Amino acid sequence: MTYRTLCLLTLTAAISACSTKPTGPIVPPPTDANAITKWETSGRVGIRTQDDAISGNFSWERDPKTFALDIVGPFGQGAIKLNKNAEGVVSLAYDDVVKIGSDPAALLQQELGWAFPVDQVTFWIRGLPSPTSPAQLNHDPDSNLLSTIEQDGWLITYNNFTDVNGLALPQKMQVSNPPFKVNLIINQWTIQ
Repeated sequence: MTYRTLCLLTLTAAISACSTKPTGPIVPPPTDANAITKWETSGRVGIRTQDDAISGNFSWERDPKTFALDIVGPFGQGAIKLNKNAEGVVSLAYDDVVKIGSDPAALLQQELGWAFPVDQVTFWIRGLPSPTSPAQLNHDPDSNLLSTIEQDGWLITYNNFTDVNGLALPQKMQVSNPPFKVNLIINQWTIQ
């Protein structure tokens, strides 16, 4: 075998090795919003409390055991990081302060004065009522898409939906329980 033939065979083997298909399991996309087990979303957020108004960008990653919610104000100021690890420990970091607890909503209320029901919002952001309490749902008569959820004293209003892998997921929504109000404009969804 000549040197040229040997080089050609080696190059062919290397190229074909690079083009093999992955051998891991292929996870089918979720068929409805309830079937989403892991998601990442990002966009713009506006938060109004009795004493304050905050706007910025957010990113939120969630899987069945953990989550990471980051809110960053204009020009990177006022960063707030709320995380839950696999052991159920919740941390809230803001202004060089880190607080630890087990309930994300309680930490936000205690430290920032924000009434934000994190556990319920993980459902509402997908256009679902929380399964922990009764809810009243209203649908748009033309599109049959969800228009509002009333649950636990909160009104969730859906103004726009976007198609994500064949699912209609919220793109613009408001979560309010006066005087507290959160507006979300979701620019990106990644779901599994």
